[in-house]
Amino acid sequence: MAAAVHSEVREGIATLVLDRAEALNALGPPLLDALLAALRACQADTQVRAIVLTGAGRAFSGGGDIGYFADVLAGGPQHAQEQIGRGMEQVGNPIAQAIADSAVPVVVAVNGPCVGAGVGIALAADVVIAARSAYFLVPQVAQLGAVPDLGATWSLPRLVGRSRALGIALLGERIDAARAEQWGLVWRCVDDAALLDEAHALARRLGSASAAALRDTRQLIDAATDRTLAEQLAGECEAQRRHVAGAFFNDACARFLARARA
Repeated sequence: MAAAVHSEVREGIATLVLDRAEALNALGPPLLDALLAALRACQADTQVRAIVLTGAGRAFSGGGDIGYFADVLAGGPQHAQEQIGRGMEQVGNPIAQAIADSAVPVVVAVNGPCVGAGVGIALAADVVIAARSAYFLVPQVAQLGAVPDLGATWSLPRLVGRSRALGIALLGERIDAARAEQWGLVWRCVDDAALLDEAHALARRLGSASAAALRDTRQLIDAATDRTLAEQLAGECEAQRRHVAGAFFNDACARFLARARA
């Protein structure tokens, strides 16, 4: 059986590809297990400076695997609750957390439809870019009578505000790549043919920056909505004290000073 996630590390950039193209990269247990394992392997590999995550074929992900849901529902409501709840707690949620907490920056390249749980996975990243043919769809409420998951209810309001987040989640309408860029759901919308080149270029830029500063900045921005200004200023000060004592900051200042004196 082919690997559900194809992984390759080249020049410090790990490329992870959801590789179930025949099913639009539907998120069943084998693919989710493989993705979590691949993310953990990247974290353990000290050569990896950035991660690019994308999908094989014509979709980033068609969302949850309906075939899997049908199988667990066949065992009755309690069985479904146990299986789906356990899967979220042990695999799905840890994937979103692993991306959000990654020690190295994560770039997601949305190459086509990004649906349901796939939206939660994509939006957990540091930078998201989308092919012009791509779209985002959160169908859980309108089509399934469930709720958005894998962190989508956390990321959507932070990215686009309450009104648009509720519209996306409750109405279940497609948000095309151009509108996603306009709303701030993604960093950039690019031509389909340029998507992976752009994603790797961004990953190289991020990978050349201070990993510690990137991590602390992500944490500060994520925490900002729950903090007072005074708390946020204190958090910035604490982080800055660490970084100005580091080799990266000192080397950068020395380079700037040498250029200024040249």
